[in-house]
Amino acid sequence: MYTRITAATAALLLAGSASAATLINGSFEMSSVDPGVFTTIDSPSTAIDGWTVTSGSIDYIGTYWAASQGIRSIDLAGNAIGSIAQSFDTVIGQSYTVSFDMAANPDGGTAPRNLLVSIDGGGPLVFTHPADGSLGAMNWQTNSFTFVATGTSTNLAFSADDSSAGFYGATLDNVLASVVPEPAMWAMMIGGFAVTGGAIRRRRRAAVSLA
Repeated sequence: MYTRITAATAALLLAGSASAATLINGSFEMSSVDPGVFTTIDSPSTAIDGWTVTSGSIDYIGTYWAASQGIRSIDLAGNAIGSIAQSFDTVIGQSYTVSFDMAANPDGGTAPRNLLVSIDGGGPLVFTHPADGSLGAMNWQTNSFTFVATGTSTNLAFSADDSSAGFYGATLDNVLASVVPEPAMWAMMIGGFAVTGGAIRRRRRAAVSLA
């Protein structure tokens, strides 16, 4: 009984680890820079762990407003319209879902702000926030999309655009990348749960019989 449970669990772990996403520091908490209230970081800085400011500049936000996750976040327009990117390990042909929280710097007024996302430099996906928040309530909204990896490493980039009002841009936090389970993996998971559930029921019946 224990051998079968262990084998099922090991199979699930191996299936997941074979295509696991390795994006790090998605909530921007780790950095060699303490942003204080906020600080502007110019390209090509790598001060925020795992990330590179790839163009223009971004504002690294500390206490200026409440982050969506943790205590730090990003305004994608600092002293110039900026972008930030990270490359992470992927498996060719595997589907991944990227999710992130977006708001807008309320100091720029109520004009909607756009956030651009690109995979490996491809045409960007455009996400829009209505800029209806305030410093006390940013109205973070979660967005997501799915892509299929074409290489063993995938570059994920987030950018502001000219919708940034006076360089008060779209804001970013809580970036996550996760594997989309394949049908075979789902079948393996269901089978593993069935084996585990059956073993538990047999143990309960045996315990009742002994009593």
